[in-house]
Amino acid sequence: MCSEISAFLMLIKDSDRHVRRAAVLALSTAAHNKPNLIKGLLPELLPLLYDQTVVKQELVRTVDLGPFKHVVDDGLELRKAAFECVDTLLDSCLDQVNPSSFIVPFLLSGLGDHYDVKMPCHLILSKLADKCPSAVLAVLDSLVEPIEKTINHKPKGDAVKQEVDRNEDMIRSALRAIASLSSISGSDYSIRFKNLMNKILATPALAEKFSSVCSE
Repeated sequence: MCSEISAFLMLIKDSDRHVRRAAVLALSTAAHNKPNLIKGLLPELLPLLYDQTVVKQELVRTVDLGPFKHVVDDGLELRKAAFECVDTLLDSCLDQVNPSSFIVPFLLSGLGDHYDVKMPCHLILSKLADKCPSAVLAVLDSLVEPIEKTINHKPKGDAVKQEVDRNEDMIRSALRAIASLSSISGSDYSIRFKNLMNKILATPALAEKFSSVCSE
C-alpha cells in the first residue's frame, strides 16, 4: 500500500503539468485525512512540492488576439494547488516541514505572484507567524516589499466590479497576514516592518481596513 502511494505521489515530478497537479491534490488529500501514510515520504516529496510553487516560464505563453495580446499562465493552477497543499501540511505534518527553507525563496515568491496564489500565501504566512514565529522573524525584512505592494495595489480605471472586489479581498487578506506578523514578539525590531505599520496607520483607508480585520 505504502509503495503504491509513494509511486503515485512521486508523479509530482512528471513532465505533464496535469499529472503533477493531480499528484499535488492527492498529497493534500492524504495530508488532510491520513497524514501518517505520507510523513515518511515528505523528506523526498517536499523539495518536489516546493518546486511546483515557482513560476515556470515554459508554461507562460502569449496569445495574439489581434488588437492586443493576452498572456496565459498554464502553471497558475498548479502553483495555487501546491501552496494550498503546503497550508494543509502545516496543520497535519508541521514537524516534517522546515519553514526556514520554504519561506525564502518559495513563500516570498508566492507573495508577489497572481491573486489566486497570493491568497493561500497570506494564510500560510499567518499560520507560520503563529506556529514558527522565530523562522518568520528571521526573514521579516524581506517579506515586507511584496506585501506592501499588495496592499497598495489599485485596480485599473476601467476595471469591472468583480476585479475591484477581488482587489479588496486581496488587500484584506494581506492585512490579516500583517496583523499576524505584528503579533510576533520582536517584529517591531524590523525597521522595514515598523515603517510598513506606520504607513498603514497613517493611511485612513488602510487603517480602517486593518482595524476591521483585527477585530474579526
